[in-house]
Parts: sequence; structure tokens; C-alpha cells
Amino acid sequence: MSWRDVAHKDIYDASRSRTIWVLFGLLSLLFVGYAAAYASVGDGTFTGFVTGVVGLVDRVLPLLGILLGYRAISDDRNAGSLLLSMAFPQSRGDLLVGKTLGRTVVLLVPTLLGLSIAGLYAALRYGIEGAIAYPWFLFATALYGGSFVAVAVALSASTTNDRRITYGAVGAYLLVVVLWRSLVSFAVAFLHRFDPSLGTPDWALVLQLVEPGEAYARLLDVGFDVERASRYVGDGAPAFVDWWATLAVLLVWIAVSLAVGHRRFGASDL
Repeated sequence: MSWRDVAHKDIYDASRSRTIWVLFGLLSLLFVGYAAAYASVGDGTFTGFVTGVVGLVDRVLPLLGILLGYRAISDDRNAGSLLLSMAFPQSRGDLLVGKTLGRTVVLLVPTLLGLSIAGLYAALRYGIEGAIAYPWFLFATALYGGSFVAVAVALSASTTNDRRITYGAVGAYLLVVVLWRSLVSFAVAFLHRFDPSLGTPDWALVLQLVEPGEAYARLLDVGFDVERASRYVGDGAPAFVDWWATLAVLLVWIAVSLAVGHRRFGASDL
């Protein structure tokens, strides 16, 4: 079996499950509901709708990505099916990549369909100004979601202890999504007490941009005016916080997660 076979099996199993259809329905309801409600809470423009829905995606997609991936390998290992699967001519790397790709497709298909339906509704209601950049938004969202699936699948491959996997998944969400920005801001504020003229040093910009949510916002700023990305596009912003750097950040999250997961998986017992 190759990584393609593993991914195909994961996608096929998900398509037969009610979970994927419930997920599609909930995400469509969430995004279309926001598009409908935006007329009363926003400025009534398509671009404003996109910048608003980014806030939903920023919180919901990491959670769903982690939930879909954090038991991808550990459940097969505990059920004994992993040992049977590895009896076929496939490597552990194929299994890891296939699981990651399969779970990513399972996450992104309902997410991107829901966003596409919401985008179409918003374009019909609020006008098409700015809609030409909507595919870029979908592309950035796909990378953002894929980075969290990769982290979760790598975590699932890293240990056989269910409690560690659960704690790791919760900790990853809290650290990367909830606490990262606050920790960087606290570090800068702490240093300001000793040097009030410090400003925002370059290393703080780098640490902020390494967080997937910040990289996602900066990447979106190529097509939309995302408020969170303003610190990276103002006068005097260094070149290393340009959009291409954020594209690299999300790809590195995926690659490094899989590399660490593969190393741990290769050294563990099935």
C-alpha cells in the first residue's frame, strides 16, 4: 500500500460516516449564517464579510483539524489494525503522509464547500467588489487547516499513551491558538519596562509571524485588508514579514510536524 492508498481509505471511510455530512452541514450553517447576519453587524461589503469570517475560521478550523487528526494513528494502533496494515509493503512514512492527506481532505472538503456557498451568497447580496481574491482566501484557508491536521497526526504517531496524546492535543490548541500571541506581547511589554523606547523588535515580529494564525492573516492581506496583518505591511516593516514568508511558515509547520512525527513513529513499537 502506498500513501495514496492510505489516504483513499481514510477519505472513503469518512464519506460513509455521518460525521462528515454533519460537519458539512454545521460549517455551511455557520458560514452562511454569518454571511446573512453580516448586513446588520458590518459595513455591507464583500471584503468586509471576508475579513469578518476570517475570525470564525481562525478559531474553528484549528480545533477541527486537531480533533480529526490527533487519534488518526493511535486508534489504529490500539485496535491492532495498524500492525495488520504494516504487514503490507508500505513504510511508516507512507502511513503518516497518507493519514495526514486523508484527514486534511476530510477537513477541507466541507470547510471549503461551506465557505464557497457563503462566499456566493455574500457576493450576490453585497456585491462582487473584492470577490476576485476569494480563491486566494480559500487557498490560504486550506494551508492553515492542513498545518493543524499535520500537527495532530504527528502527535498521534509520536506516542502510544492515550493520555499524553489527549493532553498534547489540548496543549497544542491552547499554546498555538490561544496563548501564543499573548506570550509574545507579554515578553515585549516586559522588556519595555527596562527600555520604553524599544518599540516592537524584529525578533518579536518573527515570533508573532511564526504562529499559524498570524501567518494566515498576513497571507490573506495579499487580497484583503485584514486588520491583524497591519503591523506587517506598514511603513518600515522588514522584508522578512512579507507574504511569501508566511506562505513558507505554514509549509514549514506541515513539513516539520511530519518530520518529527516520522522520527518518533519510526522509533516506536507498533
